[in-house]
Amino acid sequence: MTENEYAYFLYNIPGLGNKGIYSILGTGVTCRDIFNMDEKNLSLLVKEKTSKIKPAKEIIERRKNWNFEKEAEKLRAQGIRFISACSDEFPERLRYIPDPPFAIYVKGRLPKPEIPSVSIVGARMCSDYGRFMSREFGKGLAIAGVQVISGMARGVDGISQKAAIEAGGSSFGILGCGVDICYPEENRDVYNRICVNGGLISEYHPGTEPKPNLFPMRNRIISALADILLVVEARQKSGTQITVDQALEQGKEVLAVPGRVTDRLSDGCNFLISQGAGVALSVGDVLDRLWRGTAAGNNDDRTKDKNADAPEEKSIVCGEKCRNDQNDNEDDFGLEERRSIEDEIVDVVDIIPVSASSIMERLYEKEITISVPELMGKLMDLTYKRLIIQDGVYYRKRIG
Repeated sequence: MTENEYAYFLYNIPGLGNKGIYSILGTGVTCRDIFNMDEKNLSLLVKEKTSKIKPAKEIIERRKNWNFEKEAEKLRAQGIRFISACSDEFPERLRYIPDPPFAIYVKGRLPKPEIPSVSIVGARMCSDYGRFMSREFGKGLAIAGVQVISGMARGVDGISQKAAIEAGGSSFGILGCGVDICYPEENRDVYNRICVNGGLISEYHPGTEPKPNLFPMRNRIISALADILLVVEARQKSGTQITVDQALEQGKEVLAVPGRVTDRLSDGCNFLISQGAGVALSVGDVLDRLWRGTAAGNNDDRTKDKNADAPEEKSIVCGEKCRNDQNDNEDDFGLEERRSIEDEIVDVVDIIPVSASSIMERLYEKEITISVPELMGKLMDLTYKRLIIQDGVYYRKRIG
């Protein structure tokens, strides 16, 4: 048996969950080790890492009658693959996000990491304008060879994915139910075609019915698998904002399609733009951001290489700076001390938890410009320095 097959057994144990499994595996044991572990040590390990004893009892009882081949055949019969974090197939983009899934079920295939991907999200009850823009972006990105990712929900999601497939492109649906269930039923055509021209992905077991509390969780996967998150049309307070906050936390760039200021369905997009999100007026704007990001990465690499080749010059500059600092008679006019960006971030973070998008908004009000990846990096650094505390997708100031 492979480690992935033992992982499948573990993933089916009620009460463990992603955090419980990762916590247990963090001790250095494997899924195979857990399956074969004696009852005493297993109970102690599970209780220590999950504060629960019931999952250990479930493991002990279920492994007695677990048939690896029979369980694998059930998935094969439905055209479903189980891919755990123990597998080389598991997407790297999902490994290091906050609250990563331990495993996913896939019907079709996974997005190719070497090909650019854009997640398109927005309102379910979208306007004619929203439907038109969803089709335009879905179609245009697909023609450009970009993979379109979304939640296959009613409205913006399904429309953009259908347009991408009809244009001959690839699309991937991240579901809030099992991959063997089509929801909503009106997207049956999209569901069937995505299995051929892309894939359906879910962290929920086959047979899991769609429930309201399952959809917010899947949003972190929608944003994680893409290079850019594009919001086509959304109210200011909606489920789309959850995806936006998770994208920002993951260091993704967020673009929004502007709309009329009197249109409530465009309030969310217009607000995001006012807070510094990129403006997407056309497919070209999205493609420009994709290619610009790649070029910036290459330029950064070249800059690093250039600096690495000139150590003597850096030493001279450092030495000169030290001599100037030691010279009490040096004219310091124009060299007054400036506050660091970290100090500014700590100032805008309160004891009441705030999201990354709110922090960016407050910095913007102070006329401080910072990119999303840079902000997320600073927030991570400040968390490590114990100056702020991260609670899920929110941040708050540490007291004492």
